[in-house]
Amino acid sequence: MKPSTYQQFAKRWLDVTLVAAAAPLVLPLLAVVAVLIRWKLGSPILFRQRRTGLNGDVFEIIKFRTMTDDRQSDGTLRSDAERLTRFGRFLRSTSLDELPELWNVLRGEMSLVGPRPLLPEYLDRYTPQQARRHEVQPGLTGWAQVHGRNAIDWETRFTLDVWYVDHCSLAIDCRILLRTVLAVFTRRGITADNHASCPPFMGTASMLATCTEAPSDGVYVIGAGGHAKVVIDTLQAAGRQVLAVFDDDPRRWGDSLLGVPIEGPISAIPSEKQAVIAVGDNGTRRRLAETLQLRWVTVIHPAATVAASAIVDEGAVIFAGAVVQPDARIGRHVVINTSASIDHDCVIEPFAHVAPGCCLAGNVTVGSETLLGIGSRVVPNVIIGEQVVVGAGGVVIRSVESGHTVVGVPAEPMRQSNSKKAA
Repeated sequence: MKPSTYQQFAKRWLDVTLVAAAAPLVLPLLAVVAVLIRWKLGSPILFRQRRTGLNGDVFEIIKFRTMTDDRQSDGTLRSDAERLTRFGRFLRSTSLDELPELWNVLRGEMSLVGPRPLLPEYLDRYTPQQARRHEVQPGLTGWAQVHGRNAIDWETRFTLDVWYVDHCSLAIDCRILLRTVLAVFTRRGITADNHASCPPFMGTASMLATCTEAPSDGVYVIGAGGHAKVVIDTLQAAGRQVLAVFDDDPRRWGDSLLGVPIEGPISAIPSEKQAVIAVGDNGTRRRLAETLQLRWVTVIHPAATVAASAIVDEGAVIFAGAVVQPDARIGRHVVINTSASIDHDCVIEPFAHVAPGCCLAGNVTVGSETLLGIGSRVVPNVIIGEQVVVGAGGVVIRSVESGHTVVGVPAEPMRQSNSKKAA
């Protein structure tokens, strides 16, 4: 494919201009991070590794170090998960470890936007279509990174990379950069290297299910109610191992849910382990997510349809039959229940719950901790505030202020009884 005029001339100019403009802010930050790494992790401060770039040419990528050199008694390095400290996770979650790659950008080995550079040993494992990701320079961030999040698999990542190759433009690059900045400031992992260990790419024939952790690293489920049954079924359908269900009700301990043992209390889950909150109540999900130090898993049932350009944040759960259309955004710990439909450009804020059979038309915004009842409908361009309840079967035709409960066709706010008014 012949490069566009933008790719041939303007893209390089944009890279150098933006890096130069950011230098007064970035250079002091680089110095501070380097000092902290030397203090907390030792030397060397930088991590260097061979990666593949434009046309498959190999170059040396430069990043900040995020792991220790801890070794076992026989002198071999411990696993990535054991060597990745809390400080290292912080560097990755904020993308601070990627800052030295700006030098690769200035050298012309990378661009600010493009497919992430991968290991040279993958070169002979790509299909001809997948290998097209090398038709453009690799980037600090890319189309796959702002859409993939924690549950992206290799095949989807390469499909997104090739889509970028075919659609590379100034508008797309600006859009990716803006989404990257927003994701970094909200600390919702956007980089491909945001995990302790990513399964190696072995080729399409042996494609691994996810790039979140080694397959042996299972998931804990929080909550042992009926909602948890559907979450467990979704995890298992997606090929994930469910280690245990944790609940605070001691009467459930020692029992099982769909064959998975129930343990407790919830606070006993080891920190930094992978988990998903299987609780339907929005406020409870928020409280658990904000108090537990766990790594939240995004769960998407294989029978759900999620557009490549949609964004699904950490901890979100999308059940079987659900449809999420292009450029929709599903926030943290949102529940998209069975056969719900989210049309294009919708925004579902964190901790909301879209019940089974609910349908949202295009450009709808749903505030945090809002519950859309079973079979409810929302017409285009409506804004629904925070902590709103839309009754089952309700049809929302106008915007709803925060805190209201609306029911009926069309959905209207419920009137308080005289006794409540008097109180």
